[in-house]
Amino acid sequence: MTERPSVSEMMNDFGRHVAAQLRQTPEVIETDGQIDTSDLFIDVAKWRKYPQVSCTFADLAGSTSLRNGRWEASTASIYDAAVKPAVRILSDFGADFIDVQGDAAFGLFTGKYSQRRAICAGITIKAFGERILMPALEKKWPTNTPQTGFKVGCAISDLLSKKIGISRTDHHAPVWAGRAVNYAAKCSQQASAHQMIVTKPIADIIRRNEYLWYSCQCGNDPTPLWSEQHVEKVSGKDSEGLLLTSSWCETCGDSYCDKICSGSWRRPDLDSKRNRLAFDKYQQVIKFRDQNSRQIRRGING
Repeated sequence: MTERPSVSEMMNDFGRHVAAQLRQTPEVIETDGQIDTSDLFIDVAKWRKYPQVSCTFADLAGSTSLRNGRWEASTASIYDAAVKPAVRILSDFGADFIDVQGDAAFGLFTGKYSQRRAICAGITIKAFGERILMPALEKKWPTNTPQTGFKVGCAISDLLSKKIGISRTDHHAPVWAGRAVNYAAKCSQQASAHQMIVTKPIADIIRRNEYLWYSCQCGNDPTPLWSEQHVEKVSGKDSEGLLLTSSWCETCGDSYCDKICSGSWRRPDLDSKRNRLAFDKYQQVIKFRDQNSRQIRRGING
């Protein structure tokens, strides 16, 4: 063990460090393309700025209870069984950067169709927890089954990044400054097991994509899959999010996911529904104009 400085020496050294950092105005370098953590700065006042990075954050529900009582000895196997597939899913959908934080993992997506890939990765992680993980736990512990599954959040923003820590050692890591990671984590915290919550910028993308917004034809008439959700502890319009409780259809899921990730948004099977919705909206506009014109003629428009 190396000789450590005294506490007072540490405080004096850190005081000089803080003063030096606050005197500086860090340089922000606009960086296009994929995130490359080997290219991040360390020990210099330079940050890279990545535009419009999508973050998918997956958190294992009920993990605290897994560490208590009869599940304590099995926690390690449950963590490994759950978190590794989540990381694999983030990787398979092309995340540039993936980090594991205990019982949670998040991925950062840039590049072509990055928002769509981030959304699909989140839905797939949620589906894994519900369809694979929970049935396996129920089979192993048929009575008093540990209740878990993934809570997923998704958000998007510009991100600043650099490495912070001690250079030339293993004690440093990338830091991500910006809303995307923070808001995606808050979305996952608010969700329950097998649920996904997204912020408004992601919600706007979902609403414009018929493969994401509507259910497939396997059931009744296609209906919206997402419901309005206020995201707590998220400021401004970003809090006007959406909640998803359903998952990929076992019949259509593969094809829908492929179409979403390859840029498709318009479903041919919804042509009649789309025309009907457009006609209904047109009728509403005409009705409003008629009502407004009558009010003007009667002199009751204020």
